[in-house]
Amino acid sequence: MALSGTVAFRPDVEEITAEAFERCGIDAQTRTGGQAVSARRSLNMLFSEFANRGINYWAVTQNTLTLVNGTSSYALPAGTIDIIDAVIREGTTDQTINRVTIAEYNQIPNKTTAGKPSQFMIDKQYTPVIYFWNVPNASTYSMVYWAVNQLDDITAANEDTDVPYRWSDCISAGLAAKLALKYAPDRFQLLNELYERSFNFAASSDNDGVSLRIQPTALNLT
Repeated sequence: MALSGTVAFRPDVEEITAEAFERCGIDAQTRTGGQAVSARRSLNMLFSEFANRGINYWAVTQNTLTLVNGTSSYALPAGTIDIIDAVIREGTTDQTINRVTIAEYNQIPNKTTAGKPSQFMIDKQYTPVIYFWNVPNASTYSMVYWAVNQLDDITAANEDTDVPYRWSDCISAGLAAKLALKYAPDRFQLLNELYERSFNFAASSDNDGVSLRIQPTALNLT
């Protein structure tokens, strides 16, 4: 049996769009320029939906935020969606830092108390802002964190998608469902069901290989 010996298959935006339109019953000969623009917009909407449906592990990066003595708030990089884990590092020693909600942060009586940060809160603005308590009392601390990031925008048909191979069918299925809503409503229910099934298959394999463990932590205001 002859095999290709390659593992380079990664459909670009044009191929994903063509697959999605074909599932809607719209071939390349009848597609319009306006539909192509609509498809790229819907693809970006699909990526936004992915961000709301769970952690996209391929979009997780490790980052370091250098803390400054007396400064409690810092802007996170553009495109940061959330932080899933973090530690405070001083020299070569890491210490757990707990995340609190906005409501819990508001309950801290004295937000100017200085010390080694033990808690943080994220204000999810367009550019997210992170707040620390205690306020750093030295410039020797840094926060090392794992962030979920926004996927790169789709702007042209000849671009690759910022998504791994195992999600290729899910992207095509999701885009097909969104296009069917606009151009083939009679196929929407079927295509949306196929998309949900494909998403569940892909999402079930998109994890860090360990069981989910949630450990609640109490708010320490002392």
